[in-house]
Amino acid sequence: MGMPRVTGEVDQCLASYRFWERRFLAFPDDSEARESFERAVAALCRVTGERCGREAAEAAQRSSHSLAIEKGDTA
Repeated sequence: MGMPRVTGEVDQCLASYRFWERRFLAFPDDSEARESFERAVAALCRVTGERCGREAAEAAQRSSHSLAIEKGDTA
């Protein structure tokens, strides 16, 4: 797929996705958590160019990991 536009934006979307994923899984009947998770999925898909939320999260994680290795920040 295409390269992410801005790594900072990808990291921000991934953090939001992870937060709302945990919240939604903990409280599946919470409509606010569900809607926020769906928005986070859409945003992450938009910045990564992936069509599936899980694949977008994996692509964002790979992107973040690759950037950390380039910077020498592997801790």
